Amino acid sequence: MGSGASKRNWNRKFHITSNVPDPTGQVLEQIYPVWAIAVTKNQRQLASATSDNRINLWCLVTHNLLAPLIGHADTIWRLAYSPDDRFLASTSADGTVRLWETGSGLPVMILPRNHANWVWTIAWSPDGSRLATGGSDARILVWDATKAAEAAQQVREVGKVASMDPSWAEAAYEEAEKASALAQPLLFWQAHEKSITEVAWAPSETRMLVSCGAEGSLAVWDGESGNLDCRLMGHIGPITTIAVSSANSELVATGGEDHTVRLWDLKDIEPSSQLARQSREKVCGVNLAHFTLKGHEGGVAVVKFTPDGQLLASCSKDCDVRIWVPSLFNPMLLAKFNAHEAWIRDLAWTQDQKFLFTGSSDGLIFAWEVPSKYHNRTLK
Repeated sequence: MGSGASKRNWNRKFHITSNVPDPTGQVLEQIYPVWAIAVTKNQRQLASATSDNRINLWCLVTHNLLAPLIGHADTIWRLAYSPDDRFLASTSADGTVRLWETGSGLPVMILPRNHANWVWTIAWSPDGSRLATGGSDARILVWDATKAAEAAQQVREVGKVASMDPSWAEAAYEEAEKASALAQPLLFWQAHEKSITEVAWAPSETRMLVSCGAEGSLAVWDGESGNLDCRLMGHIGPITTIAVSSANSELVATGGEDHTVRLWDLKDIEPSSQLARQSREKVCGVNLAHFTLKGHEGGVAVVKFTPDGQLLASCSKDCDVRIWVPSLFNPMLLAKFNAHEAWIRDLAWTQDQKFLFTGSSDGLIFAWEVPSKYHNRTLK
């Protein structure tokens, strides 16, 4: 499938790194592996999470470091900008979910510690009204993070006034009570048998939430109620990553430790069908017919559709990036290239699809030029 694919036209344009060279500049004195990256929709800022438990905000105009965000006490697994670029959310092995202001880099709040252990994954709903998190406790939590953040900011403002004028003390207390209530999750449920490795909202369906787990199943949920639509299986071993196409919300891509990328067509399993009912009753779901895309020689770390849904990128422990045409009739490999000298941990497309960013445990973030024919023509 796509045996003629190559790197041609996918050139490396620039790189960003917080690695520290020695005085000679010939070798590195310190390498800070990159665990996660994210890019704002306005394409002006990139966030990276590194092994020193910091988040670095980078300017994509000058390629300079804007600010380091310090607060997490353990590995930061995932980063996600809100759809309006106001907030950056981060999840960590320290069990916390944190929100930051993207403009200033200031911490906004720490969401209450409702996960029992590590928080592996995070995703904003397309309208920014919901934030979903998944952890090693196998639970999904859904938050109204924007309202919680705004309430936390209001508490700080009223608190400043109250510190100078005691007559505001009662108002400050009421704001704090309100913020505490808004910071609680809207709903939560046991979603998988083992750790949840990734959650993702459908870009064009505000209620559709998908998740995958280390037990090897993927699940489709109603993000408003927490009800299960269907559960599917097919990978051998853990599923590590999942994504939904913006061009077709019934097209789901997954990647696993079995070195494969798989494409699923949810049209084949209507929520009201007998097959869907069977999938909900079985612990690991049903094995729905799907496409298996082979080629990676290591576990697949991340799959990401382009914003227009026309291409799918995958990266792996084999240090390669593969670009697929995710057709449900004839999926094919479009390009493949060796991107790093160590495990690639994350991918991020820019909104205009002119660049694909890769972050690796070699401490480097590369910007790869996307051929012009695949640039996003749907931008207003």
